[in-house]
Amino acid sequence: MTENPNEDTVRDYYRAMGEGDFAHVVSLHDPDVTCWMSGTSLVSGRFEQRDALYAHMGEHVLGPLVSGTEPYVKGSRLVLTDGAFAVGLLHGGLPAQDGGRYDQFYLQIFRFQNGLIREIVELFDTVMVETALMKNRLETPRHLPQAPFDLDAPSLASALDRAGMVALAERFAQGLAAQDFAAAQGCIADMAEIGVIGSTPVSGRFHDSALIARIFADGLGPYRVVAADRGAAVVLAHAGQGYAQQYGLVIEADGPRIGCLSVFFDTVAAEAHQFGNRIVPAPSHSIKPPFDVLQAFGPAP
Repeated sequence: MTENPNEDTVRDYYRAMGEGDFAHVVSLHDPDVTCWMSGTSLVSGRFEQRDALYAHMGEHVLGPLVSGTEPYVKGSRLVLTDGAFAVGLLHGGLPAQDGGRYDQFYLQIFRFQNGLIREIVELFDTVMVETALMKNRLETPRHLPQAPFDLDAPSLASALDRAGMVALAERFAQGLAAQDFAAAQGCIADMAEIGVIGSTPVSGRFHDSALIARIFADGLGPYRVVAADRGAAVVLAHAGQGYAQQYGLVIEADGPRIGCLSVFFDTVAAEAHQFGNRIVPAPSHSIKPPFDVLQAFGPAP
């Protein structure tokens, strides 16, 4: 067993998902779990209660897919543990029943209570939800970038302790919030890897840190560092300037600076706001209270 038992639980969660043992996955959640799902689609919002959550996801996520032909989990990586929190990245997908594929990357932030998952925040590619599950489409179709997002971080060696990691994440977020992209860029190591989910014009994997000015053109609004250890931190944030966008940023250190930055955001909102590319005939709509990264885990201080 590891020093933090929540790490073992997350690894068990990913193992069971990979083996298709969803009954065991469900058993790792508190019956009163709260799950925050990104975007504004039919599978977005704040879900309460374990059984209701998995019934809804079973119908609207797994329901349109072909199960039993291949494992849902294609890869996973535990990024950090921090007290009651654990953060992981998951790559999952299956063929769709009427053709095509659902191929998804998730940022998952877990909060544990009494050994069970009590609260989860998940951010993922919302265009993939609309096109593969809801059978909508983008006005201008997209293709995966030449170097698409993946789970793997480059070989990193942090020179920081936890406090230093939090300070680095704060400096980077403050630079983005002030739209001082030079300051934010100064937090990033030479040849750091920047990964952005989805197939938008800013998606993919890059080594040019100057691109953060395009990714975060509207800056950041309110943000919080949710969890950190000596090697990584996770920031949840709203976009700035009235842009209805929310971010999950996984910041991993190499030496004293950022060696890998993974950006999760609402790709439907990004396509519409940044590129004028709407979902047609119309996006699906959530039937739950709205997703809000700053209300998850209790209101931000």
